Amino acid sequence: MNSKTTKKKPKMKTLDKVLIIIGVFVAVFIIATVIIYTYNGWPYDTLIPCVVGGGVLEAINTMIITVNKIKHNKIGEDEDES
Repeated sequence: MNSKTTKKKPKMKTLDKVLIIIGVFVAVFIIATVIIYTYNGWPYDTLIPCVVGGGVLEAINTMIITVNKIKHNKIGEDEDES
């Protein structure tokens, strides 16, 4: 293989890592909760707030990372102008 034709894998970004970690956590949490609710015979009406809460945590973490990234880029641009 020619070294020019091989492509380097792009490095995984922080946001992607966080989303994967949170997604796995939320998926495991939902599966475990459904199993527990089914095993104990509890109604699923309280499961919905748990799932929504997990989604809110994911959105907050994504927002924090994005805002920090935007701030960091603006600070870098300001330093370049000086």
